[in-house]
Amino acid sequence: MNTRTETTDTDTNTHTETHRDAHNITKRDMLLRVEDLKVHFFTDEGVVKAVDGLSYDLERGKTLCLVGESGSGKSVSARALLQLIGRPGKIVNGRIFYYPEPEEGGKSKPVDIAALSPKSREVRTIRGNEISMIFQEPMRSFSPSYTVGNQIIENIRLHDNVSKAEARNRAIELLRRVGIPKPETRVDAYPFRLSGGMLQRCMIAMALSCNPKLLIADEPTTALDVTTQAQILDLMRELQEIYNMAILFITHDLGVVAEIADDVAVMYLGKIVEYSDVVTVFNQPKHPYTRALLRSIPKVAARRTRLDPIEGMVPSPFERPTGCLFHPRCTRAVMGICNEVVPPMIPVNDHQEARCLIYHADYADAFSEKTPDNPPTEEQHHA
Repeated sequence: MNTRTETTDTDTNTHTETHRDAHNITKRDMLLRVEDLKVHFFTDEGVVKAVDGLSYDLERGKTLCLVGESGSGKSVSARALLQLIGRPGKIVNGRIFYYPEPEEGGKSKPVDIAALSPKSREVRTIRGNEISMIFQEPMRSFSPSYTVGNQIIENIRLHDNVSKAEARNRAIELLRRVGIPKPETRVDAYPFRLSGGMLQRCMIAMALSCNPKLLIADEPTTALDVTTQAQILDLMRELQEIYNMAILFITHDLGVVAEIADDVAVMYLGKIVEYSDVVTVFNQPKHPYTRALLRSIPKVAARRTRLDPIEGMVPSPFERPTGCLFHPRCTRAVMGICNEVVPPMIPVNDHQEARCLIYHADYADAFSEKTPDNPPTEEQHHA
């Protein structure tokens, strides 16, 4: 995982982050590095800081899950990777380093996607060819006027110089690979004639049509039934292994995270508040928000499960709290500190970081008398 060194100026409530050299990838096979990404929307009511200083790494063949409630900035941050931020949104800061396949005997030279024009040839080459995206609602991603096969074929020919016949054969093979029955027939079906699960599979086929190195999946199973969701997750894992493809998976469902993630970034109001491997996040969550999310998961094994919702609501984007963004909903907040000091990302151990002053040496004593905010035990769930 990506580790960071941050320093906090408690007098001015500002902090800066110092990252490792973005061009040094000798220690692991880096595919994507996001550094201090900020995406703001300039509206008549004010500026919405949808993404406000996002940083993470993603290696080839690995899965990173971005987790959080609606309004946390997950989808906006993903669309920024492909320069798909529409007006009045704009990337106002940060770098998005994409590392193509290294040349033989050499290192991979990174491309800063954030520095490119959204309409540039470089971005169009990366978009769909190197990085593909599965959107939450497949019906809105396919035109009802054309068959799914025609749209997959068009995508193939846009990025690869092949004949229409060859592209059609590839489209049929892709549909077969993603589990579409009778792909020779379904290739000529219109989107409205397919079920939600089949249409989602078609979208995966189109996303994979140019063998991308990174697949961005934005809530791809939210609207599906449990059985179809499990099939789609199994399919994504299988295809990831075949193609050594990295996946950036966006979801609010921690059950899905447990199934598919290698690493987890928990987001709240445009910032990552906890970053770790999936096992550590579930077994040793550190940030109060992560713990609250875990407490809200129904326990199937329990005879009587009491849901424990997170207190309060996600604040309006025009009324962002001062200090720690989560403090108005936090059961461990200490007034005079949490509402004034902006917490940095703090290394908790070798594999985990949390944006919480509980782990800051200068403030830890102030929290010592607060009740630990631990996830409930199984016995508590049965109570």
